[in-house]
Amino acid sequence: MDYQTADSSISDQVNNLPLNLLSLAYSDDLPNTAVMTLNQGSLVKTLDFHPLNQILLLVGTNMGDVMVWDIGSGQRIAHRNFKVWELGVCSVALQASLSNEYTASVNRVVWSPDGTLCGVAYSKHIVHIYSYHGGDNLINHLEIEAHAGSVNDLAFSYPNRRLCVVTCGEDRVIKVWDAVTGAKQFTFEGHEAPVYSVCPHHKENIQYIFSTSTDGKIKAWLYDNMGSRVDYDTPGLSSTTMSYSADGTRLFSCGTNKEGESFLVEWNEINGTVKHTYHGLGKRSVGVVQFDTTKNRFLAAGDEFMVKFWDMDNTSLLTSVDADGGLSASPCIRFNKDGTLLAISTSDNGVKILANAEGIRLLRTVENRSVDASRVE
Repeated sequence: MDYQTADSSISDQVNNLPLNLLSLAYSDDLPNTAVMTLNQGSLVKTLDFHPLNQILLLVGTNMGDVMVWDIGSGQRIAHRNFKVWELGVCSVALQASLSNEYTASVNRVVWSPDGTLCGVAYSKHIVHIYSYHGGDNLINHLEIEAHAGSVNDLAFSYPNRRLCVVTCGEDRVIKVWDAVTGAKQFTFEGHEAPVYSVCPHHKENIQYIFSTSTDGKIKAWLYDNMGSRVDYDTPGLSSTTMSYSADGTRLFSCGTNKEGESFLVEWNEINGTVKHTYHGLGKRSVGVVQFDTTKNRFLAAGDEFMVKFWDMDNTSLLTSVDADGGLSASPCIRFNKDGTLLAISTSDNGVKILANAEGIRLLRTVENRSVDASRVE
């Protein structure tokens, strides 16, 4: 879709509204009320809500812990520690790394689109795929030694209508794996620095993957052996993550460079240029700003011990919340699918849950009864 053909007059009208009126108009839509704190025990690195049962939250920590929380009851219902399942078949390099320190940080956790699998990318070589069908049962499904060094990101995709796992790593490579068998399907090479993130997507029948590297390069790959189709620079040559709006029509990215400057932008995919640059991010010494989108309407980023919100059609900061304090300097954040709940990491190894009015009603409907977590609605 070519956004250039969109009616700009509506966008101009929104941009000219006073921010306090915008904030007031959207206050019921944004999850900005702290309703719960979950104690993880170690630093939270990554979060993802279940796509169907939207009160289930998947969490990964810097000590290799993977947990599933039931937000309705506030209970941790599943927990796995870092452990290599088949040490004997691991590479010499991985075995040597584990002999020095048998632990690994979780860089990414993510549910598959139907919520029956969850993927975990670790800072040492491997990816774990668990099968999940409710309750407290995370079942070992696949262990893949995916990259030499850290596996920096992981995502699910559907090339040729078959569920696959896309990974990227410190070794500057992107790989695609069959999510059922673990067989490697594609290897994409061309980045000149560690690959920081991947963003698979499709438009009509065209399937592709955006990838970003720590030197600030963006590349795009089709599921073939023809190499990268684009070579763009991220704003500020930053370590960047990319994400589409829920309807798949708008592409955003957020990144932080070595000088501590952060950039939240919308892209024009037609020509690879920045369409909008959103204002209000601070300058930091450490940490990369994480962001998320919701309702085809809002952007949110964890920055300066707060969550900052923007309307997608207005480049000025809409509002910010500190969630009653205690957030990390650059907290990781994640909306549930409907945008009624927002999970944010705290400075004391926990997760705060923010809710809007609809999210509070959702939690009240389940808090006074025993939640059957195996029931996917």
